[in-house]
Amino acid sequence: MTVGRMLRIALLRSRRGWRLAASTLGLVLHQAGEAAVPILIGVVIDQAVVRRDAGALALWLGVLGVVFVVLSVSYQRATLGMVRTYGHGEHDLRQLSVTRVLHPRGRSTYRSVGEVLSVTPSDTFRVEGVAWSIAQQGATVAALLTASIALLVISIPLGIGVLVGAVVVLFGMQVLARPLEIVGMAEQGSVAAASQVATDTMSGLRIVRGLGAQDEVVRRYRVASAASLRGAVTAARKLITYQAASTAVSVIYLGTLALAAAWMATRGHITVGQLVTVIALAQFLQGTLAHIGTFGANWAHKRASARRLHTLVADPFALPDPKPDTDPRGNAVPLAWVSDTGVIEAIPGRLVGVRVDGAATARASSAKLGLRIPPAPGEVHVHGIDALDIGPDGYRAMVAAPPHDATIFTGTLRENVTGPGQPWDERVVRAVALDDVIEHLGTADAPIGENGRRLSGGQRQRVLLARALHAPADVVVLDEPTTALDPLTEQHVAEGLRGLERTIVVITSSPLLLNACHQITDLTTNDVTTRLHAGAAGGDPVTEGAR
Repeated sequence: MTVGRMLRIALLRSRRGWRLAASTLGLVLHQAGEAAVPILIGVVIDQAVVRRDAGALALWLGVLGVVFVVLSVSYQRATLGMVRTYGHGEHDLRQLSVTRVLHPRGRSTYRSVGEVLSVTPSDTFRVEGVAWSIAQQGATVAALLTASIALLVISIPLGIGVLVGAVVVLFGMQVLARPLEIVGMAEQGSVAAASQVATDTMSGLRIVRGLGAQDEVVRRYRVASAASLRGAVTAARKLITYQAASTAVSVIYLGTLALAAAWMATRGHITVGQLVTVIALAQFLQGTLAHIGTFGANWAHKRASARRLHTLVADPFALPDPKPDTDPRGNAVPLAWVSDTGVIEAIPGRLVGVRVDGAATARASSAKLGLRIPPAPGEVHVHGIDALDIGPDGYRAMVAAPPHDATIFTGTLRENVTGPGQPWDERVVRAVALDDVIEHLGTADAPIGENGRRLSGGQRQRVLLARALHAPADVVVLDEPTTALDPLTEQHVAEGLRGLERTIVVITSSPLLLNACHQITDLTTNDVTTRLHAGAAGGDPVTEGAR
């Protein structure tokens, strides 16, 4: 990834380039002032101390005081501006990555939760550091130029030596820093893997405990954590080695400069004040050159993070752009799915069953009808219009198809079932036996704990079912909504769904649910069964016919 692309990610999103420019200018002024201090000290020695001139001493000390005031104020204001630029920019990058992950058109590449959680806080932090690095590097260049000009005035060979040496050090450190980018990528990848294991464990903690698989989960996390530790240690060792080499090079280089200046002073080529200036500038430049040397390492890590962040935000959309001015509201069937085995149509006000041969087929069918994976053109229609032409926002406003393993949020039962300002539907509550859950909690406004930990598996499933039926959509698609219910409760829910007289499509292999449906399409045999009437769910259906 080029520097320009990193800057576009870090700055154009926030549109705070003017603040970065002002802060960079302030840091440049500060570093120039810092470099001017040794120069002024040498002038004070030559013009006032050696000549014993009290007036010159007062004058140059006053100038030195003004320089200190300027460099102090400029550093304070520039640092404050950089903190604001950095903080707001990092926030914008996080918003950018989260917005991309949650975009209704989806992503063409699957990314684990651990990877997303690694990129969002960690890589955005590093990428926004590009702005700070640019400001610091600009200030470093200003310090180096100020010192070089002063040394050129004192001695042309000394000035040329500083400039040539700085270029050689910078080039050499950049070459040594190239492997650090690969190490940084590997380190961030191992962190993402460990985060994924931890995320999966916490989200499925109830299942892990039920299966007694705590030891296996601990073993897997130890393996992932050990890999993350090895990656971090490897990166740290290489970085420390790089920094040590950088420091050693700068010390040797500047020591040589100081010795050369001392030799010139003994020969009378430079004054005592100029010698003091050269020695002080050498000490000052040691930090400057060390920063130049470590810049390559820091930049390598930022490049690695920028690649990961760019890969996330530039991931192509899974769904195409919707066509403008598409109005699907009409008299056609509210939802039609042209599957491999036939056409499945949602009948207004009826419970339609889709028999599948297993959980994998149910998940795939639900994902396609929920536009979580892209259907083929013309495969899914809403009111006679292709779902791809409508777009995900318009489609999901008319078709609610939540995933089977939807998330239970921390909060109250009511907050998990209804959206903001949405009324509580007692008919739905009774239909899905949610009143039993309310009785268990004491009230619908009782907290259900993190990820619904106060609820059993069957109660969690009824909460998700009630949430889906509270959606203000024309059609509700349910993906095996009763797998965690006992037979008695499942029969109650089946009868309740039929009695709601809403347009509902149930993808399931449950006989109890299918026997309550007005129509069944069997994806395994391509048979369609229509019921003229039926008694209790689970009884023998009375059919019009099958084809």
